[in-house]
Amino acid sequence: MSDPSLVIGSINSKWLRITPLQRAHPQCSDYWDGNWVNSSVEISVGAFTGKYIACLRTDEFRTFRIGLERLYQTLDGKTAFASMEDWLAIEIASDGLGHFQAKCTLRDAAGIGNTLKCEFKFDQTELPCMLRSLRSIDEAFPVIGELPEQRPT
Repeated sequence: MSDPSLVIGSINSKWLRITPLQRAHPQCSDYWDGNWVNSSVEISVGAFTGKYIACLRTDEFRTFRIGLERLYQTLDGKTAFASMEDWLAIEIASDGLGHFQAKCTLRDAAGIGNTLKCEFKFDQTELPCMLRSLRSIDEAFPVIGELPEQRPT
């Protein structure tokens, strides 16, 4: 299997590509430490191109896939990819007619790095490919464990 990648936008014009590479802590089997994945983030938008490594979480990809599946079914609403340490944020909104806009914020260091903001427009015909990519990522990097229950204080 080739490396799973998620592409938002058009590879022929402007795009964002996220490719999970390896677990950051492969020796860990708990939810908090075992789900970090070093990921390549590449961008080509207007005059800006770049690539960096971000530490993202498997549960963030899964949550994004679930939200995107709901958007694809209803063609209405919003969903988001929000990384815990602010490496990457993607908000996708629908106009209810099959047109979508992704607003993205990329940061080259956790929470404090340089920031690039960009937007991509696409239509519902691109969602199946994005969903296949997210399912592929989930298969290659499944979520380990479950979110521990919060104890009452």
